[in-house]
Amino acid sequence: MAPEPSTSALPTQALTPVPARAAAAILGTMVLLIVLLTAILIETTWGTPASATESTATAPAATVAHR
Repeated sequence: MAPEPSTSALPTQALTPVPARAAAAILGTMVLLIVLLTAILIETTWGTPASATESTATAPAATVAHR
């Protein structure tokens, strides 16, 4: 059997709510971070189809098929 948790370690005063201005600043920062990270992800992973096929379409001159 597990012992009952002690309530004497909990703070006795109630937690004060976050002011509206601070909550708005935190929410705005989170949204900005999400948008910036999404833009970075799209920029780094979205390649043009021409550049993606160029590297695989041209084979090196010294392949087995050319010998």
